[in-house]
Amino acid sequence: MNSIQLIRFLDVADLTTVSEERGVSPRSLRIIGEDFRSVESVLMNSLASPEFITVDKRTIIAEVPEVLRTSTITEVTVLSQNLTLTERSLVELTFGTRPSRVRGIRRLVQNFLRILLRPRGSNLFHKRSGGGLLRRVGNNITKQSAADVQVAVDLTKQYIISVQTPVREIPPTERLLNAEITSITPDPANTSLFVTILLTTHSGDRAGATLVT
Repeated sequence: MNSIQLIRFLDVADLTTVSEERGVSPRSLRIIGEDFRSVESVLMNSLASPEFITVDKRTIIAEVPEVLRTSTITEVTVLSQNLTLTERSLVELTFGTRPSRVRGIRRLVQNFLRILLRPRGSNLFHKRSGGGLLRRVGNNITKQSAADVQVAVDLTKQYIISVQTPVREIPPTERLLNAEITSITPDPANTSLFVTILLTTHSGDRAGATLVT
């Protein structure tokens, strides 16, 4: 079974060093890491670099966004399409540059996230569908937010398992066995949560992904 990819899967690449690239205008950074063969984008203080060049497997030179030309850069993130589906994986609700068909555990991840974010009861034909994550976690992060995320994940897990149970045609790689939150971390400003969810299939495959809510 497969379906059209509706979300984009990305990995956070491991970085070794980040330094200013001297003698280059506009301001640019030299980024050294483990594997840059499938880089999709470079973020600096959460802003995308307007242009970057992959010098070799381990080196990237990335232009600093114009609004950061005179600012201190405290965070650099390199996002790769070389997906491993670990806790370092990120998902974006976008088609991406090369949408394709997904099957197996990637299809399960996509379906889980779609239902997790959907408001509960919004589907007229499936009233129990929807974890309602976006409604449960508002703009202000409080002590209750972690519990709200847990409720949304549990509702989504229970719904998917109940729907999949009577359908024999679903392969083990797409059949949900368990979904658990492995970490919930608020950002320093308490305006968003980084939530890492680990899915396990009946075939024993596991996939982790991090969402920002």
